[in-house]
Amino acid sequence: MATKCPGKTREKLVNAAMELFASKGFDKTTVDEIVAKAGVAKGTFYLYFKSKEDLIKELAFEVMPIMAMPSLNDPYITVSFPTLESYLLQLGKEFLDFYSQDYRAEIFFHMLSVRERLKNIDEIYSQSCSELLREGARRITAYVKVGFEDALIAFQMFLASLMHYLHARECLGFSGEHYLRKVVQAVINHLKFSTSV
Repeated sequence: MATKCPGKTREKLVNAAMELFASKGFDKTTVDEIVAKAGVAKGTFYLYFKSKEDLIKELAFEVMPIMAMPSLNDPYITVSFPTLESYLLQLGKEFLDFYSQDYRAEIFFHMLSVRERLKNIDEIYSQSCSELLREGARRITAYVKVGFEDALIAFQMFLASLMHYLHARECLGFSGEHYLRKVVQAVINHLKFSTSV
């Protein structure tokens, strides 16, 4: 007799929820819809998640920008990427590739829209955003002799520009690669100006 794989059931629920949350948002998606889409009984949902909010919390972390940039954790960045330009281009490529699966961007934007109401989501966002910005700034200082504040502003410019591209790419009329190169050049120019002042 074949046994059901618990991991597969959980994965079905997560995938169904991601698809529904991306298309309908968190508020308009019900647990009934999630289990129907996953093809499992409603009671099964509660074996894996305490509530819909519990599932939203898990998915919120998985679509955060910090998850989109694995090279941020590269302990040998200046060896792997000899210039700041090559490093930022790599981070930007990872970011755009990660969010090329539209559901991730949609869930991320839904998450931003409800973070005022859902304290858990706001905490996840604030913590991961702070960690991402601090680490990005720290990595910039490995390449350029600037103060931490200037590095932080530079990384904020970089990240905000990438997020803007996700939101407005249809309006911009640029390919992701072209846009990324222009953003990286703007960040590098900002840092050159900061070091010359």
